[in-house]
Amino acid sequence: MSLFGLGVKYSQVEQQLSEFDIKKLVSPYHIKTLKQEEVSEVEQAIISRRHGDGKISLQQIYETLTQMKNKNQISRQDRDGLMKAFEEHLN
Repeated sequence: MSLFGLGVKYSQVEQQLSEFDIKKLVSPYHIKTLKQEEVSEVEQAIISRRHGDGKISLQQIYETLTQMKNKNQISRQDRDGLMKAFEEHLN
C-alpha cells in the first residue's frame, strides 16, 4: 500500500539505477515539459530516494514524483512523462 491509501500502480521490484542514468532520463531534452530549474530538484529527489546500493523501484519513483506534483514542484505532465521514460528504461 502506498501513500494516501492508493493501490500500487507500478512494479515494486527494486532495480539498479545509476546517477548517470537518472540525470540522462530527467534531462529537459528527454522530457520536453520539464523546466530547467525543475531538473536538479527531480534528479536529487530520485537519487536520494534510492537505497545505499543504488536500487529503486518504479513505485518508489512514482511516489517521489507524485509528492513533487502535489507540492506543485512539477506538473502532472512532467510526472507522467518521467514515469514513461523510467518505465521504458527499467523494463
